[in-house]
Amino acid sequence: MFIIRYSEIGLKGDKSRREMEHLLIENIRSEASKNNIDFEYKKTDGRIYILSNDSKFHDILPRIFGIKSFSHADEYTFKNKEEIASIILGNFREKVINKKFAVNVRRKGTHTFNSLDIEKMLGDALYEYSSGVNLENPDIMIYIEIRDNKFYTFTEKINGPGGLPLKSEGKLISLFSGGIDSPVSTYMVMKRGSATDLLFCTLAHPADTISMLKIAMNLLNKYSIGYNSRIYIIDGSPLISYIVKNPGQKYANLIFKKLLYDYAEKLCLDHGYNGIVTGESIGQVSSQTPENLNAMSYGMSYPVFRPLIGFDKEETIEYSKNKGLYSNESIGEFCSLFSKNPGIKVKRWDFMEEIKKFSINDYFSELISLNKNNIEEYLNSIVNRKFSGDTDENTVFIDLRNRDEYEKWHHCDSINLNLAHLNEFISESSKNKKYVFYCKKGLNSAYAASIMVKNGFSAYYITEKELKKKGVNA
Repeated sequence: MFIIRYSEIGLKGDKSRREMEHLLIENIRSEASKNNIDFEYKKTDGRIYILSNDSKFHDILPRIFGIKSFSHADEYTFKNKEEIASIILGNFREKVINKKFAVNVRRKGTHTFNSLDIEKMLGDALYEYSSGVNLENPDIMIYIEIRDNKFYTFTEKINGPGGLPLKSEGKLISLFSGGIDSPVSTYMVMKRGSATDLLFCTLAHPADTISMLKIAMNLLNKYSIGYNSRIYIIDGSPLISYIVKNPGQKYANLIFKKLLYDYAEKLCLDHGYNGIVTGESIGQVSSQTPENLNAMSYGMSYPVFRPLIGFDKEETIEYSKNKGLYSNESIGEFCSLFSKNPGIKVKRWDFMEEIKKFSINDYFSELISLNKNNIEEYLNSIVNRKFSGDTDENTVFIDLRNRDEYEKWHHCDSINLNLAHLNEFISESSKNKKYVFYCKKGLNSAYAASIMVKNGFSAYYITEKELKKKGVNA
């Protein structure tokens, strides 16, 4: 069995504590189910007992927010302290031979003895078989937890991530670049119990999209346990085009970030998020001076949470590595693209006048959104389902662009389909056909192809530009 300990949960009022304990157990069950583990559990004050010895829990439990520590333990029932001594002697006599040992006892309940009595009794019983006692650095530590008429033995306490159970503290949207900072800031608010979705702005699709999704998948598969996080991918290339055509734009770095703030705020309004998360740290880059953070945050209706505000880069990197979030595959932070003419210490009113010229509707558009559970399949579709150009009489082309774009140009005989109607299309389609989806950037078409393949169809994707270049029966 496994003993699970928590700290903050135990400080809550009765109702909140029960709710958080329930969430903690359900999050454990969610990940256990993915690993084909079924288990029973029981609760006592401050403890949850998982009635399973499956070794996979050693991987699962260190990733569940709300768990302070856990131990793989054995459970026994006793009537008196002599029975405790007999069982411990039988279990540990051979294990302490030629070793320094220590005994640590914790007790809860009504007994005729205290913890020190048990420690002394067990120390005396095992001493003659050992190399002696070492309380500071023993070769083997024997832990005993006594609870009423039961006691538990184990030899190690394994740290969990701590914090609060995921989904216990609302929903947040994280500005996610796929670099080093944003995965750490996202992890930190998830640790505080907030179910967190991601907003990513692609500037060089598909290269930055693929890199980001790999990093996001690592973060979410490890730690977004019990919550199927969503990733919103938006296209920011029109803004890049504007910046390239207007190299004298002095606030390019801040305009980009402010538009991201605005888009995130729109998602908050549309989907019920309670706030926005960023990986910003004071002074780390030009957009993150106090003056600039003040200017960009002015007038916002939702709070902006900055968990890394006091971290330097080295601290963030170290934290990232410790939590298994660091990746060498990152293609870098987006802010480097706007470093030619950065605004360093802008005056708020000057910036507010400049930002009035820009709108998220003009420079950002959503390409696709997908859930954590679909990331790997979608990545595979990008790599493995690219249309090569080979066609036959059974090839069907599906145009996923809007109707106006379709009317201006489309592949001959292609079907214009709104992605929202994909399931209806699947239900009416024949598995004897080969389906080729195309769209502006490739994200929607790759996603549609992956869903078709999942449903047993032969399907591929390509971008409008690539299809035109191939000139396949166009």
